[in-house]
Amino acid sequence: MALNKENKNKLIFGLIVGTTYILFGVIQIVVSLSFGSGFTDAIYIPHDIIGGFILILIGTVFLFGVHELRAGTNEGVAYVYVGILLALIFMIIYILIMSSNALEAYVLLNEDFEHWIPSDDLKPGIYLGIFSLIGLILWRNKFLIGSK
Repeated sequence: MALNKENKNKLIFGLIVGTTYILFGVIQIVVSLSFGSGFTDAIYIPHDIIGGFILILIGTVFLFGVHELRAGTNEGVAYVYVGILLALIFMIIYILIMSSNALEAYVLLNEDFEHWIPSDDLKPGIYLGIFSLIGLILWRNKFLIGSK
């Protein structure tokens, strides 16, 4: 079965975003095992092994959608959509954590957060989530209940 243009775009999107999430997840796991460098600090990759596994999970959902789309089944689109939603959920969670730490630092003046700056809590789940936000904007009518 040949892919229509919209599904081909979703396949390319899923392939790029899924591969990127898996790559960053593997890097984050490696950094968690104390193999970090100045480069990983520059791209805000924390020592968080669970966060790395979460990134790999999200990337795997995207790539499973790519696999299904390549096989010619339209169910692959659902995996791309679920990948978008998972990425956005974790992006929102990380932003909420960052916001709560900002409140601790600047409103409550907690001494544990005295030298806290927003980049201290910047994680790949936040800036990679921008790709999923773009996907949500591109296919926003597909996420509405009852849409075709």
